[in-house]
Amino acid sequence: MKQIIRYIQQRLSLQLGLLIVGIIMVVFSALFDYLFYNCKRYIKQVAIEKAEQQLDNTAEHINGILNETEVVTNYMATVIPHRLHPDSLLAIAHRTVTNHSFLTGFAISMEPYFFPEMGRYFSAYSLRQDDTISTVREGPFEYFEKVWYKSSRTLGVPCWVDAYDDYNEGTQSSKDYLTSYCCPMRDENGKFIGSITTSLSLNWLSEAVTQIQPYPNSSAIMIGRNGTYLVHPDTAKLFRETIFSDAAPEAQRDINILGKAMIAGHSGMTQTIVDGQEAYIFYRPLQRTGWSIAIVCPASDVFSRYHQLLYTVWVIIGIGLLALLLICYLTIKKAMLPVRQLARHAQLIAKGNFDEQMPESDRSDSVGRLTNSFIQMQHTLAKSVADIQKVNLELEKHNEKLSHAYKLKKEANERKTAFIQSMFHQIRTPLNIINGFTQVLGNNFHELSEEEIEDITGRMKESADDINTLLNTLKLPEKK
Repeated sequence: MKQIIRYIQQRLSLQLGLLIVGIIMVVFSALFDYLFYNCKRYIKQVAIEKAEQQLDNTAEHINGILNETEVVTNYMATVIPHRLHPDSLLAIAHRTVTNHSFLTGFAISMEPYFFPEMGRYFSAYSLRQDDTISTVREGPFEYFEKVWYKSSRTLGVPCWVDAYDDYNEGTQSSKDYLTSYCCPMRDENGKFIGSITTSLSLNWLSEAVTQIQPYPNSSAIMIGRNGTYLVHPDTAKLFRETIFSDAAPEAQRDINILGKAMIAGHSGMTQTIVDGQEAYIFYRPLQRTGWSIAIVCPASDVFSRYHQLLYTVWVIIGIGLLALLLICYLTIKKAMLPVRQLARHAQLIAKGNFDEQMPESDRSDSVGRLTNSFIQMQHTLAKSVADIQKVNLELEKHNEKLSHAYKLKKEANERKTAFIQSMFHQIRTPLNIINGFTQVLGNNFHELSEEEIEDITGRMKESADDINTLLNTLKLPEKK
């Protein structure tokens, strides 16, 4: 890493390229952040509209079937009281299921002992199973306590009932869960005489709901009046769990609000956590039934196109920035070539090499002018250096002569000093002799004999002659 940093620090063209790319990256990042922010909002809006459109189409389709079921049932409730005969009721039940392919069952259930000859029970029930339609008279069977009969009798008005298991021991039963629309029958005096029950297979509703799949991993649910699952991808939860009990702890509050809104018959969209990932839930009511359908769309699916676009764009941007960096590097490197040559020749000059000359530049920009000015400076500097070298050579020769003269003078001074010291020593010796004999004569003259005095004076004279000889030797020649 340090080597890379050092390499970058040594390459001005690379530094400038990185600086340009960095500035462009900052500007483009701000621009693309703004664009992608708006793009994400747009994609989110399109995704919401797509999911809502499919949900509305499915709800409209189901509501259409439910509405047609209501129309058929209400019509039969006005016709059947005029045809109250056991065989006629069986025929009507069979014909109604045959003529309406979306119906699973149709039952005409009369009050106890309505037909005395038939006993307490009479219910003409036609059931579609696979490709066959079977019609039977049910009984003895306490259908009076079943929700589809009891609701009609108690409320006195047509109503839908939540899905239920149609199995009753000893009777004709559907293998699927059913949901029914119940309509009371009344005689000409308005007296309740029985109930007409039109049934739809919950599997049919499940298929209609689960076909809502705007995204690969989206799923659909349908809940009843109390939040019980009527349709769910996990069939083990059907009729056993509610939307409130199935919520994850981190999404409990959101799901509770969602469940209450769905039960209240509201439409809308909410964002929460489902199966550990962020998801959007769109919900719509099924009119008059008290049920509500919803689709769960993972956020990863909703924004998959956005993320794919984002990845593609950033890959293109990355490649573009690398290409731009390379172009900037090569362009700046070419533009900086004279500068590098200047730096190299400056290093050569710093090392004392003035011989290698740069080629003149034909560029008219500042770099070209700088190059040519440097060349002129190099020529001037080379000439000045040559003159200085010439002067230095002459100074060296003069210094050599001065050095030789200084050496001769030094040697002469040394000889002079040695000569003076030698002469001083030679003069001092006879002077010491004379001085010594002078003291002897001065102190002991009367005690000395004539022979001794003559001897002393003779030696003193010899010493004086010696000094005179030395002085004659040192005598300088007379100036002419």
